[in-house]
Amino acid sequence: TRETGFTSSLPGYRNFGDEAALKEYASIVNVPEEIVPTSRGYKYADIIDAIDRGEIKALWITATNPLVSFVNQEKLRKTFAKLDMLVVQDAFLSDTAEIADVVFSAATWGEKEGVYTNSERRCNRANKAVEPLADSKSDFDIVLEFSKYFEGVNEMLFPSWSKPEDAFTEWKKVSKGQLCDYSGITYELIEKEGGIQWPCNEERPLGTKRLYSSDIPFRTPDQKAKLICADWFPMAEAVSGEFPVILNTGRTVEQWHTRTKTKTIAILNDLVPEAWVDVSPKDAVKLKVKSGDRMSLSSARGRIDDVIVRVTGSVREGSVFVPFHFNEQLINTLTNDSFCPKSGEPNFKQTAIQLHSQKVPEGLVMQETEISGEIAHKKSAYEGVAFKEKEFKTS
Repeated sequence: TRETGFTSSLPGYRNFGDEAALKEYASIVNVPEEIVPTSRGYKYADIIDAIDRGEIKALWITATNPLVSFVNQEKLRKTFAKLDMLVVQDAFLSDTAEIADVVFSAATWGEKEGVYTNSERRCNRANKAVEPLADSKSDFDIVLEFSKYFEGVNEMLFPSWSKPEDAFTEWKKVSKGQLCDYSGITYELIEKEGGIQWPCNEERPLGTKRLYSSDIPFRTPDQKAKLICADWFPMAEAVSGEFPVILNTGRTVEQWHTRTKTKTIAILNDLVPEAWVDVSPKDAVKLKVKSGDRMSLSSARGRIDDVIVRVTGSVREGSVFVPFHFNEQLINTLTNDSFCPKSGEPNFKQTAIQLHSQKVPEGLVMQETEISGEIAHKKSAYEGVAFKEKEFKTS
């Protein structure tokens, strides 16, 4: 829920443009006002671009594996090669950790304690069951110990921190009086109630089941929710005669993200040991393939081979689906690096590709009428022409 701060806001949902909120936050955490950010930070894609142009020289990555999960892998890897130093903090030797200059071995669940909050605002406690393996340390301890290498940083930021509960105590002060008020939550209360939903304070000692109600209105001028229509715009990369198929990537139930955790679990790996491509029955006929066959996929950025075919009615003609979890069939070799202009989220759902089977190695050939709608959408976007989707439907 990002209540502890993100690129778009300060901790406690404080706005960067609110000078009073900035001063309040600096006072609570006892740091000089001038070191508190006054504007949005870089989003994920912005960080990559800043590395590419030489602005960022060192990168510290925690618990993520961009060498599998990020778009346009060739560009990403060339960009990472420009770094003077890459640090990876992870519990597993991920693809990204393997190319790092420094790896901090992090403790995993059950080896550390603390609190976490889920998407229904429920704060719960994670209890430590065993000691971390070998020289591994919790994320809390890694950051705390590293801060001691910089004169004055540890004393300024973490003067009284020695355990995770100390960080939570400070967070309760930071969030007090905000929408996400944790000030009334304690470890003991969490254990007793099985989790507490914020806001929790003197007025709401057991938390809040329903957030927006008569006594907690929306934080807008008229205290009502705003329904914002999303802008429609055409795909950044339209289909063409060379790449006539739309690639949609995503997840499967059996694997998690880039498989740093799940690939070592035998039952999950047995269920889904590799990537596949979902192909519509009509496209399967054109490609002369059946379920169990293998094919290649290509885009303007690269090619991956030996992907098993699954013929299914769950995808429409002209579209395919491939899970992104697998580094052996690295689907993000193909994906384009277009991003949502509002959120910065990569577009994993719309990449123009071609399919190559053993019997039809040249791939699918689409008639011009089949792709004219996409071309018209693209052209209209560039020219700034107002249009309606129905105007470009083909017969």
